[in-house]
Amino acid sequence: MYFSNSSNNGVTVQATKKSQSPQNFKVIKCTFIKHLEVIGDKPSFNSFKKQQIKPSYVNVERIENSLKEVVIASKKKDLLRGKGVSMEGQFIFDQVFKTIGDTKWVGKDIVILDDVKVQPPYNVEDIKVLHEGSNQSITLIQRIVERSWEQLEQDDGRKGG
Repeated sequence: MYFSNSSNNGVTVQATKKSQSPQNFKVIKCTFIKHLEVIGDKPSFNSFKKQQIKPSYVNVERIENSLKEVVIASKKKDLLRGKGVSMEGQFIFDQVFKTIGDTKWVGKDIVILDDVKVQPPYNVEDIKVLHEGSNQSITLIQRIVERSWEQLEQDDGRKGG
């Protein structure tokens, strides 16, 4: 007998010798056992003796660094999520952020390159220049917003499984 389990009322019997590889085991429910007889002498050593489990080495510094990286990534991801904004506003932000990495939320406004602001409801008409003379990036942002709205309108008809 290799193992006895009282919770499921079963025993596990080792079918091959310990030296043989691979090992074969048979699991038998105790309700199927009609008679039990011990054959042979008692083994000289107790193989069921509890052996202390030695804990493996844990690199605490590595875990701390990994945890810090996860926290930093989570904070970055949180900065990219607008608080209290519409789904369309978040979609517009994501599309602009893919092209221009220096994009952030300031309240419910999308601020790009600290020069251009897109206000709710995030249409092309809602794009404002923050500093006069910095019109170079506004045409790119207008195209991104325009294409994003086209994509949203296209996807609107395809939703619903």
